[in-house]
Amino acid sequence: MQDGLFEFQDQTTTDHLTHGAVAVVGAYQVRSFHGYYQSRHGASGNWLFYVSGFGRIVDGEHVECSLLLVNGAYETVPIDQQDRITVRGRKYGRAHWQH
Repeated sequence: MQDGLFEFQDQTTTDHLTHGAVAVVGAYQVRSFHGYYQSRHGASGNWLFYVSGFGRIVDGEHVECSLLLVNGAYETVPIDQQDRITVRGRKYGRAHWQH
């Protein structure tokens, strides 16, 4: 079954916006994590958020970035001095996002 960029592994899932929906795009798995786009190479490793760009700078440091959502939009989220992004109240370090 195919819906946009997502070819679903779970044939009962028809909505790529559904939290936990997993699809295969080439050599990558992609999923919706509460509406945020995540991917990983193959079927193992960390799920990675996609940071499309960096926003406001305060005292020489970026304090926000834009994350790709599964609907193609972007959402601005905080990023701290240790390069941790905050998604849904939880901090994720560099091992969990790519740019």
